[in-house]
Amino acid sequence: MNSGISSLPNTKGLRAALLAGAIVAVVLLAVGGAFVTIGPGQRGVLMTFGAVHNGVLDPGLHFKLPFVQSVARMDVQVQNSQTSETAASRDLQDVSSTVATNWHILPADAEWVYQHIGTESDLVHRVIRPAISNSVKAVTAHYNAEDLIIHRDAVRNEIQAQITSELQPYRVVIDSVNITDFHFSSQFAAAIERKQIAQQRALQARYELQQAKVLAQQRVVEAQAQSQAQKLLQQTLTPELIQQQAVARWDGRLPSVVGGKGVLPMIGNVDASFAARGK
Repeated sequence: MNSGISSLPNTKGLRAALLAGAIVAVVLLAVGGAFVTIGPGQRGVLMTFGAVHNGVLDPGLHFKLPFVQSVARMDVQVQNSQTSETAASRDLQDVSSTVATNWHILPADAEWVYQHIGTESDLVHRVIRPAISNSVKAVTAHYNAEDLIIHRDAVRNEIQAQITSELQPYRVVIDSVNITDFHFSSQFAAAIERKQIAQQRALQARYELQQAKVLAQQRVVEAQAQSQAQKLLQQTLTPELIQQQAVARWDGRLPSVVGGKGVLPMIGNVDASFAARGK
């Protein structure tokens, strides 16, 4: 009897300790749940029993009612979505492209995005990827397959403008769009290669033709210059000038054979006998 009676106070003490521990645990949980931290590059969406409050929580420490309010964190930093798309060009060629899009949520509208769309993952799957796919198909259809490569920058700018326009109502900002690659069918790629080779050969032939024309023109100019020089020489070459040049070049010796009329070559007015007496 004594042992049973003595065990009752011990049982009551244990129950009291357990109750006190439970109360402390509840208090700690309540105190811990009363504060929430929003990190850099985030915005907090405050909800009371699931109802979204207007406005957002900026980075830092914030108080909330334990068990009543909750906070969803939204990333407002620049994020990247990379998708592979297949579209038809204006000349009905299948074109596969890889598009990398950098985007971010407007910080002040993080609450609107969460309330109307959901988390960042929901935003990507429901809104961003469909917008990218639609924009790539729409712009690609305006170009021939070959022009997509030639006008790559223009194509990228048009796709970015299209995506920006489609995502603006969803409070999403497009920072940049890059087309990392274009792929065509093997048949079309071979056709492009053959065309490029033919163009290179045509350019080479055109260059050679231009060189031949330049050379021919040079020869014509040279021939014209020689003809004009000959005409000028004929106009200035008189009998007196010929005689003067012959006398200037004569070394004083007579040729062994002279003409039948006794006239020395190149000296038409000098008598041969006079020349003999002078000798």
